[in-house]
Amino acid sequence: MYEVIISREAEKYYKKSDKITKRRINISISNISKEPFSRLHIKRLHGKLEGKYRYAVADLRMVYEVDKREKIIKITAIRRRGDVYKK
Repeated sequence: MYEVIISREAEKYYKKSDKITKRRINISISNISKEPFSRLHIKRLHGKLEGKYRYAVADLRMVYEVDKREKIIKITAIRRRGDVYKK
């Protein structure tokens, strides 16, 4: 199992979210901590986000990177589908 670290930006979005969204995010974090590379909603990103992954949760996207040696996942962004790739 991987340790999960959440960036400040992602944490801000999480804190502003309603209970249902928080529950979805929590389940997603649990899922990626067990298997961060190959699940139904996981996709490897390309271009300026090369080396990162995204996990789709309804209309939300969680962008994260994985350190295989240290077994750490860093969630860098949680946002709506249309906004997550703009920064």
